[in-house]
Amino acid sequence: MVHACHRSHTSGLPRLPPGLLGRAVRGGWFSNPYAGFSEDDLLVTLRRTRLRNRPGTRVLYSNFGGGLLGHVLARAAGGTGSDYPALLAERVTGPLGLTDTDCDPNRPQATGHWHDRPRPALLMPGLTAAGAVRSSARDLLRVLTALLDPETAPGPALRTALTEVQRPRLSVPRTGSRLCLIWNLRPRPGGALLHHSGGTRGFTAFAGFLPGSGTGLVALTNTAPTPLAPFVQSAYGALRELDATPSATVWTARV
Repeated sequence: MVHACHRSHTSGLPRLPPGLLGRAVRGGWFSNPYAGFSEDDLLVTLRRTRLRNRPGTRVLYSNFGGGLLGHVLARAAGGTGSDYPALLAERVTGPLGLTDTDCDPNRPQATGHWHDRPRPALLMPGLTAAGAVRSSARDLLRVLTALLDPETAPGPALRTALTEVQRPRLSVPRTGSRLCLIWNLRPRPGGALLHHSGGTRGFTAFAGFLPGSGTGLVALTNTAPTPLAPFVQSAYGALRELDATPSATVWTARV
């Protein structure tokens, strides 16, 4: 069993593995900052990492924790850390019919941009689960559809997982927000709004849904996040406006 601290960002691990930032600056900060960090590097770094806080006591977003979680899940399933992509396909993307979703950096994909310059495909050999998954608006819409009605998913394990990731695990101090497993939850008069966003050197993504009204939105752009995250804020605002006039699940994509 994997502790929920990694999935609620309360593991106490730092945002990035110690030493990765310096290595990236020397080798690929402006192109592929994670490319030189392998699975072996992850394990070596973990042995010398000191926790910032006692697990479960403080929220600290950690790509280190997310990448480590994928490694642990793959090992728990009988493989190695590098088997995470295969495990994801077997347990999640395959059953849900997500044909555009995998961890293959060589698959046809949009070109990302950072400061208006094209970026190469992101490589994350040591932290695959932290951000190496590629997808499409269509596939992400399918995920939101399943989250809005978990009972439609194939198999009891997946139905349970889709329900459990929406269950609040802790409250974020001074914000009124709650953390589920990966998903952020904002209480609203008409029902909870769950959302998550992220960015890489070349892309920004937002996904959110409102179980009460059956409304969901996916927004994607092939540019890296900018200060104050206006793209993410606009997507969040659009989802709130959609909730005022709910209909079927909705998606939007921007490239």
